[in-house]
Amino acid sequence: MKSLLLLVKISWRNLWRNPRGTLLTALALGLGLALLLISLGLLDGGHEQTIADGVRFGPGHVVVQAKGYQDSGSDELLLPALDVSKIEQFLQAGNIKHVVRGISPRLLATGLMSTSASSAGVKIVGVIPEDERAVSLIPQRMVEGTYLSSNDKLSGVVVGDELARKLELKIGSKAVLMTQSLQPAGAATANGDGDEMQSTLLRVSGIFRTGLHGIDANMIYLPLPAAQALLGVAGDQVTQVTLLLTQEGDSPMVARALRKQLAGEPVEVLTWRQSLPMLAQILGLDHAFNYVMNGVILAMVGLGILNTILMRVLERRYEFGVSKALGLRPRQLALMVIGESLALTAISLVLGLALGLSVQHYFATAGLDLRWVFKAGLPPALVFDPILYSRLSADRIAWSVGIVFAMATVISFYPALKAAQTDLPDALKVL
Repeated sequence: MKSLLLLVKISWRNLWRNPRGTLLTALALGLGLALLLISLGLLDGGHEQTIADGVRFGPGHVVVQAKGYQDSGSDELLLPALDVSKIEQFLQAGNIKHVVRGISPRLLATGLMSTSASSAGVKIVGVIPEDERAVSLIPQRMVEGTYLSSNDKLSGVVVGDELARKLELKIGSKAVLMTQSLQPAGAATANGDGDEMQSTLLRVSGIFRTGLHGIDANMIYLPLPAAQALLGVAGDQVTQVTLLLTQEGDSPMVARALRKQLAGEPVEVLTWRQSLPMLAQILGLDHAFNYVMNGVILAMVGLGILNTILMRVLERRYEFGVSKALGLRPRQLALMVIGESLALTAISLVLGLALGLSVQHYFATAGLDLRWVFKAGLPPALVFDPILYSRLSADRIAWSVGIVFAMATVISFYPALKAAQTDLPDALKVL
């Protein structure tokens, strides 16, 4: 035990025989850890924001809709009013209530919007304004006018800025919306003409901008009663019920609970990964690419550690030769080198944590503004907020520190072996 403590003391003193070199080496290695932490924080934050924006521009974390709607997209597939009532009652009771942030029923259809300037095909979304505010980002992206409210007249409509530009719409402008009345699949109206065309005059109350071409150029939002009246939908039937959860990780649990509650009903309950399969695939590919990039960073850190320790060992062959001549055994030489490398790694980890967490904290609060990358304007396919906020969990920090320390420990074995194999006669010939 006493000999081990002596080796530790010698290792620490050897490390500070050249303080400038030790600090520069530790700083260089610490930069590797800092870069790893910063990249993990930005990547995790980017994924979190992409999912949050994707579900709030789309069908939410969990969506309940008529069976077959995901595959066919048929406007005639509607949820029965009784099922909508069951869903809302179930989500307002028990433990599920605490994980649900918002519930919004939606009625979806297609139509043609016309003005004196032009006409365009649109996707009609009938919503309850107060419920939609809790689950959608559209009310937060208004650039002109105001979003819908329950006090609005039934003729109010909210449109995207690209659609407004094409149809030359402004706040207060009027437009004619034409669509085909809906009937549940297999049903017929009393007079037998379920395919009757309907039209109504709408007044623009607000214009929004999301940066997504598919939304800004095609989507219009109406109060749910107005959409139901226009489409001839009886009762409280809707196309889907959208759920926004407090945590994305609760999506499978909530979906399972709803499937159990609605067992036997002609509905499908989907998580965002099932309702937005392309987004899930893109994130999966991004995760795979991130693992490759993190592997490259770790390899660079490992090579830096190996190069530094090996050079320190090769420069001290005479010292190791003298130590051997004085009776130090090869195992003790190896332990001394390993102790030096671990001490150097510990200093590097402290510097890396200080630097990495400082930069990460800045990006977590102020964000990384990516708009300078797109000086000519944000690309239409951009699905996340251009200001990227870092998110770094304690597990990620512990994983990063642990993997770097374990890698440094393993890498130090080779230089330690070289020190233990120092040939005594040749080592003493250095002078």
